[in-house]
Amino acid sequence: MLERYLAIIDHSGAPLERLSPEFLATTGFQSALLGKSSALLTACAAQSLTLPADRGVVIGPVFPRHGPAARILPSDRLFPDDMSQGDPIAILGERYWGGYVAVLALENRMVVARSPGGALPCYFTMLPGGWAISSDIMLLVEAGLVRPSINWAEMPRYLAVKDLPQARTAFDGVAELLPGTAVQLGEGDALARQFWNPWDFVSEPLFWDSQEVAERLRRTVDHCVASWASTSRAPILTLSGGLDSSIVAAALSRMSERASSVTISTLSRDGDERDYARVMAQASGMNLIEATYELADVDLSRSVAEHFPKPIGFVHELAYHSALLRAVGEAGADAVFTGNGGDNVFYNSSSVRPFFDAWKARGVHRETARSIGDIGRVTQVSRWEVCRQIVKAARTMRRPYQWHLDIDLMEVDAADAVRADPPQHDWIEQAPLTRPGKLGHIALLLRVQNHVEGYLRGFGLPMVDPLMSQPIVELALAIPTWKMIEGGRNRAIARRAYADLLPPLIRDRRRKGSPSSFAVDLVNQRLDEIRERLMDGELVRHRLISRSALDEVLVRGPAIDRHYVRLMALLDMEAWITHWQAIPNGQGHHPPGFASL
Repeated sequence: MLERYLAIIDHSGAPLERLSPEFLATTGFQSALLGKSSALLTACAAQSLTLPADRGVVIGPVFPRHGPAARILPSDRLFPDDMSQGDPIAILGERYWGGYVAVLALENRMVVARSPGGALPCYFTMLPGGWAISSDIMLLVEAGLVRPSINWAEMPRYLAVKDLPQARTAFDGVAELLPGTAVQLGEGDALARQFWNPWDFVSEPLFWDSQEVAERLRRTVDHCVASWASTSRAPILTLSGGLDSSIVAAALSRMSERASSVTISTLSRDGDERDYARVMAQASGMNLIEATYELADVDLSRSVAEHFPKPIGFVHELAYHSALLRAVGEAGADAVFTGNGGDNVFYNSSSVRPFFDAWKARGVHRETARSIGDIGRVTQVSRWEVCRQIVKAARTMRRPYQWHLDIDLMEVDAADAVRADPPQHDWIEQAPLTRPGKLGHIALLLRVQNHVEGYLRGFGLPMVDPLMSQPIVELALAIPTWKMIEGGRNRAIARRAYADLLPPLIRDRRRKGSPSSFAVDLVNQRLDEIRERLMDGELVRHRLISRSALDEVLVRGPAIDRHYVRLMALLDMEAWITHWQAIPNGQGHHPPGFASL
């Protein structure tokens, strides 16, 4: 079942009175009072973990770091004993992991913590005399606690850096609690703090044994996949036949007898990965459903991200989701597992950054010299070209990390506004300049965070990204970047870890498929409708996207091939805007004088 929750703090002492009886009746949520002024409503109350002395509740799957690979149940007595021995948030981060949100009710304030993996969303908003916290923005809207009002000042940021997680959303007065962060909500103020920081796990071991580390990684991945498998009766895995999804297949097939898989292909060869998926499905013993992208499944008026308070989707993914949902029905699956995040966690990079990490840690050493050759084999260029790129990048490596700004097709003023105040993130701002490779690794981890909440939440279906599990990420952070490309192969330690379970075709694969041909076909076949939607759309009307630049791009030919990714994002953003503008500005009852954060 999909984890959903709504928590309210009301300093007057009547939190449930914020909600209409109709809302309480239609959601079917179970409610519980937390202290004198807080209430929690959950869809899965029977699985929530109550903390000792009525200190709060933990919603979502929680797993032990050491012990059985299974979700902790309310009947487990060890968990409350642990939680009674100190700060519950610190204990959760150190002794447990999972996809949880912890809600602690203290006198006149509430503390909310989101797991470092970020699998369960968490949004919060200030109310007159209190706060509301929820897994879903629509719950806040339907409960009459939020009026969906787009904050246009935030939209340039989503155009330029949509993959950088930020606490600010695109809605007035709604904030996101970022993974690994806790927020204390008091009377009129919110104080956030990190309780998990990736830099705490970065290390440079004096002694190194690649095989030993690979075996440890395999045990960790197996444990995490088995833990997530305990939450699902019949999972289905999206299997591309790439390294990451194949690793999950190798682990999941040994943990779940009812696990199946699906591969989704384009009609073009560059997006057809069935040969790889078939080989991996046969090796793992999984049933494989073969599906295809269909143009008819793309409704340009729909956004794949319409259930988020942030426009972060690509419209062609509607076809992927439609094909996936048909496969879910055919397999009778109750959860979707993916290999998402594997590129980020296992460091699929073609950068020269690992050389600088090796130089800092080892100096003039054979490992440093070997990293040059490894980078050359990963990027398929000569050692001399790698050396040239190292010299060229040396000055940049001594500067703070600059997140790439995508200003393609943006109006000059909108682009300048983002340049003048570029968004940042604590993980990047806290980075030591002596570890540019690991900084790039952590930047990769940030790029996937906006997408681990699951685009399938709108369909009531859990999506599990087991490779983003906290223990896997922490172990990967401790692996030096130059070891992650050992032998001239990206994700080298992960390949070594599962070498005996992956067919050579999968284990040695370097390239992966792409739905790019489908997206290009979509633009070419619906060019007139796309021109109308974008040229006369809200992004042009608000002077965020240049109408003249669009006019030059929206012609059949090479321009579309160069800009199709941007066009998919703009179309989804237009659909997202239309969706929220169509929702009545005031469902249910609303507290007077709604306050913005």
